[in-house]
Amino acid sequence: MSLFNYNTLSVSLSKETRSIVVELNRPEIQNAINTEMIFELETLFTWVSTHIEIKTILFTGRGDYFCKGLDDEEFSTWSDEKKQKNFEKLQKLVYSMFYLPQTIIVDLKNGAKGLGLELAMGADIRIANHEAEMHFNHLQKGIVPSCGGIGFTSALFSNGAVRQWLLASKKLNATELLNNNIILESYKEESTASSYLQTISNQPDIPRIQAKRSLLEPIMEKLDKTLEWEKTFSLAGMCTNDWREIAKFGSEAQCTTAKELSSKLKVEREQQLSN
Repeated sequence: MSLFNYNTLSVSLSKETRSIVVELNRPEIQNAINTEMIFELETLFTWVSTHIEIKTILFTGRGDYFCKGLDDEEFSTWSDEKKQKNFEKLQKLVYSMFYLPQTIIVDLKNGAKGLGLELAMGADIRIANHEAEMHFNHLQKGIVPSCGGIGFTSALFSNGAVRQWLLASKKLNATELLNNNIILESYKEESTASSYLQTISNQPDIPRIQAKRSLLEPIMEKLDKTLEWEKTFSLAGMCTNDWREIAKFGSEAQCTTAKELSSKLKVEREQQLSN
């Protein structure tokens, strides 16, 4: 039975390990993120921030997949204003994961894509099935990563690696995820998440919380700067609404070329000068 009456999340509590398990609960579309899920995550994070007796939060997905990113059907209907508002909310959710007193684990199961991948970057520990793939498919979706996909990920890993993964729309398999320290462990059959919950439950609260906070200190400045500059480049990179066309029509979408945008901006500039 879920701890809260959510529609897109299932939350269960373990008194034994003083942990909660949060399942993204939209398995029919690989647990895609929609506006309702963003709202429910916001209310959940507000609740856990005031319950420091909880030691661990385990995020996973219902079914065999963590999260495919955005719900394309809903995404295609978003206005520019709603898109930016929801992206900012997601960015702040991922940012807040670094500051929550709980140790956060994400079980990627068979993988994640796009904004689902960005959500996973807020975790302290990530594990995955040995057949998992993490797909940096943002640009194929017409999305400039703006929920930590560039800033937070670069703070955790090397900027050079993140540059290649994003610009190549790279799929990383479980071995590559291990080699790049994106996941701590891959498992073959049963998830090993429960063993981590048990181990962390035996750690005293104060040293655990202070260790997490101390580990944040070297990257805190980068995280704070990310909040602003990711937004700037996201607005610029998504101004043509290619993201909406791709969400609607997929590979058949007609996207704006750089030359077309340049010509449009030139005409607009000339009109402004003439007025």
